[in-house]
Amino acid sequence: VIYNIVHFHYAGLGSMTSGDIEMMKDTYIKVDEAKVGEAKVEEAKIDDTDDGKADDDEAKAYEKKLSSSYRNEENVFRKMLDRSSSDAEVCSNLHPDHLGKPKEKDFDTGVPPLPENGVHEVLKKWLDGASMNRGDYPMCELPPSKSCDVSQYSLILMSHTVDDNKRLGKLKNGIKNFATRPGTAEIILVWNSERKVLTESTKKDAQMLVRWDSDESHPLRIFYALENGLENNLLNRYHPMIKPKQEAIMYFDDDGPFYDEGPMDAGFNLWKFNSDIQIGSLTRNIRYPSDRMNDDQNKATDLAAEHYRKDSWQTHVHPYDTEAVEKAMKENNESEPGYPRFTPLCRDETGDNVEYNYFVFPNYKAHMSLPSGSILHRNYLCFVWHPVFSEIRQFILDHPTHPDDMTISTLVSHLSGKPLRTFARHYGKEKRRNLRETSEITDMNEDDTSPGDSSVLDSETISQDQSRRRLLWQQKDWGNMREEAINSILGYFGSINPGSVGWCAGTEYEKPATGKGNMRFNCEPEYPLPHMVPWMNEGGLGYDECPK
Repeated sequence: VIYNIVHFHYAGLGSMTSGDIEMMKDTYIKVDEAKVGEAKVEEAKIDDTDDGKADDDEAKAYEKKLSSSYRNEENVFRKMLDRSSSDAEVCSNLHPDHLGKPKEKDFDTGVPPLPENGVHEVLKKWLDGASMNRGDYPMCELPPSKSCDVSQYSLILMSHTVDDNKRLGKLKNGIKNFATRPGTAEIILVWNSERKVLTESTKKDAQMLVRWDSDESHPLRIFYALENGLENNLLNRYHPMIKPKQEAIMYFDDDGPFYDEGPMDAGFNLWKFNSDIQIGSLTRNIRYPSDRMNDDQNKATDLAAEHYRKDSWQTHVHPYDTEAVEKAMKENNESEPGYPRFTPLCRDETGDNVEYNYFVFPNYKAHMSLPSGSILHRNYLCFVWHPVFSEIRQFILDHPTHPDDMTISTLVSHLSGKPLRTFARHYGKEKRRNLRETSEITDMNEDDTSPGDSSVLDSETISQDQSRRRLLWQQKDWGNMREEAINSILGYFGSINPGSVGWCAGTEYEKPATGKGNMRFNCEPEYPLPHMVPWMNEGGLGYDECPK
C-alpha cells in the first residue's frame, strides 16, 4: 500500500521520527482493508518480478478505492464547502434589518474575530492546491459510522503543574480508578510543561505518577509534549503524536469530574454504533436571540426526535454516503434526504449572534461537549492538526479563554455533517419507600455520594461546577469572553450543528420540555436507572446495532 508520508515540520506541528511516521501510516492513513480487499487480490496476481509496475498499479488501486469512499478527506472537505456555500446563500438572501445591530461589548480581548465563513476560503484554496500536489501531510479519513469490534479505549488526560495539591490528588485518584476498569487499554497523560516539573517534585502524588509511568505493567504512560517539539497548547491532547493505541479515545480533564464505570460503559457502547461523531456527557447549549435561527433549530430538533421515534433510515445512513442515501430515498419513496439541517449564522449580514448557555448541561439541543466524559475516534486527530485548520488553531492560542472544547465539537460536527450524541453521566438511584414493593427513582444530584472509590470521584461534579462558576464570575468578563469566542468560531464555520438528542431518544422517557430554555424535549428522569438506557438492554433502540 502506498502512503503519503508526514514529517510535521511546519504549521506548528513539531518534528516526527521515522517511528512516528510508521505509526501514522498504520494508524491514520492506512487504507481500509475491507474496502480494498478486491484491489489487493488483483494486485497479488501481478508478476512479482516487475516490482515497479506492481507498486504503480497498487497505488492506482488504492487511490481509486480511497477516492470512491464518502469518508475520504477530499470528499469531506467538499461537503463542508457545499455547506458553507449554502450558508452564505441563505445569509445573502436575508433582509439586512433581520436582527438589527450586533450585540455590543464593553470589553476588548484584543483578538480579532475569525473571518465569517472563513473556512470556505481555506478549504477552497486547499482543494485547488491538493488537486495538483497535496504536499507531505497524510490523507485523513472520517471514522466509520460503527466500530463494533472495538472493545477498549485509550484514556487521555492532560496537565502541566503540581502546584495545586487538590487538583493533583484528583488526577492521581482518577488514574488509579480507571486503571482497574476492563475497558481501559491505556492511560495517556499529556504533560504540557518541562519534565522536571513532574519528575523532580517531592509530592507523593507526583512521584506516584512517575512510578506508574515506569512500571510496564501499569497502563499509564506520560507524553512529554515539550520534548516532542510541541508548545503548551490545550490541543496537544488531540495531537497524532501521542499515538493512542485504541480507535476509541476517552477524555477527562485532570481535575475530573471522573464518572462511574456504569455510565461510562453506556457512553462507550453508544460510541460503538456512532463512532463517526463526538459522544459527550457534560454538554453545552448555544442559545439564539434570532427568531429565524430559533425556528431553524426547533425544526431540526423536532425532526431528529421524530427520526429516532420511528427508527428512520436517516439514523443509520451517513448523509455523505450519496449512494446509500439515494437508495434509501428510493426505497422509502422520498424526494429529499430529510436530515436535520445546520443553522446558518449570518453575523455580517444581519448582526446574528449567539449566547453561550453555561447554566445547564442539556441532553437535547446540546451543540458542544466539555472534554470530561467525551469520546472521540482516533481518526479525528489527523483532522484537528491538518494544515488547512491552522487559522483556527492559532485563534485558540491567541484568545484568552483558549476555547479548545468549542473548537473540537464544532470542527467534528462540520467534518461529519452530524451533531454529537449525549449520554447520562450518572445513573439514578432506586430506593424503597415504606417497605412497599414499588420504587421510585431519585435523580443523582451533585451532593450524592455512595460507597466505593468511584462514587467519591463521581461526587466531584459539584465542585467542578462551582469551580466553573467561580471562573465565570470572579474573572472579569470571563463569560463574555467565552461568548465572544463561540461567536467567532461558529461564524468561521458559517453554521451550527442541529444539536443532540438525549439518551432517551425514541423511548417512553422522552418528554416535552417545560419551563425556560426552549429545549423542546427532556429525558425524564435526567439520570436513568441502568435498565432504562435503551441501547444497553435487549429490545431497546440501538441494542442490536452491534452484534452481542
